Amino acid sequence: MIFSIIFFGFTLLLSLLQSASAAPLRYRRSKMLNRRTTYTLKDTYAGDTFFDDWDFFTDTDPTEGLVDYQSKEDATSKGLARVENGVAIIAVDSNSTLPSGTNRASVRISTKNTYNGGLFIYDVPFMPVGCGTWPAIWSTATQNWPNNGEIDMIEGVHESTQNQITMHTNAGCSLATGQAITGTVSGTTCESSGSNNNGCPTMDTTKNSWGSDFNTAGGGVFAKLWDDTGIKIWHFSRDNIPADITSKSPDPSTWGNPVSFLPSGDSCNVSDHFKDHTLIINITLCGQWAGATFSCGGTCQSAVMDPSNFVDAQWKINSIMVYQPS
Repeated sequence: MIFSIIFFGFTLLLSLLQSASAAPLRYRRSKMLNRRTTYTLKDTYAGDTFFDDWDFFTDTDPTEGLVDYQSKEDATSKGLARVENGVAIIAVDSNSTLPSGTNRASVRISTKNTYNGGLFIYDVPFMPVGCGTWPAIWSTATQNWPNNGEIDMIEGVHESTQNQITMHTNAGCSLATGQAITGTVSGTTCESSGSNNNGCPTMDTTKNSWGSDFNTAGGGVFAKLWDDTGIKIWHFSRDNIPADITSKSPDPSTWGNPVSFLPSGDSCNVSDHFKDHTLIINITLCGQWAGATFSCGGTCQSAVMDPSNFVDAQWKINSIMVYQPS
């Protein structure tokens, strides 16, 4: 009898202790589940000072494009890198009729700052279009390509109607399928060394994600979130930009499914494959992709000679904002 009373008392005490410890644990878990990442604006590229923090690439185009990339001084004097009414413009020469075999003046710029993650928001009202064009907004390291990865956030050729988002890496990275995305995966092997340079692309099939339809709609916003969960990319048309982006208090957890998602995990450790990136904006002509897929009549080389083909070959950038977790 005495033993039963003692045992009952011990059991009751143990139950009370467990309940007391479980409640704070449930509370802590609840707080963790409800917590969202907040972001602080670190870098802004916009307005009259847009080009101050960029380097101008002047080497031969590594993609074999028929362009001569201009220095800052030359690009400025030719009007290929300028700011109009607060909007940065990066353009191809659309004035000069060229003799056969001559490359056309263009621009490729990269940020002086390097990044190993963050939330990158690009407000783009207009993108280059036209036969022979191959524009891109992307990021990579300045050395050891593709060992430190490449993220092609906005890219296409000619009169494409879909944006192609592509990741390029060295060996050991593949795109895990089955993610909750709005785009269509068209390749899962991100390795881009040797003869295979396709990377792992995802196509944005929405009508206004690229080209003339994008421009007619007033452009839009592209957002890239690069963190320890992976790399996600969203596109928002001009009429559907989230209010938290406009108010400079972005909250990606409220944006819905991204267009593209490279998750970090067993198939690709993102922190191992993506490092020390500069942001890059360029327009090349023809080259390995646009030259191989040219179907506008004649040859891509002959199209480069005619300036009228490149009247709309220009990026217009309202702003690029780089946020980091607070």
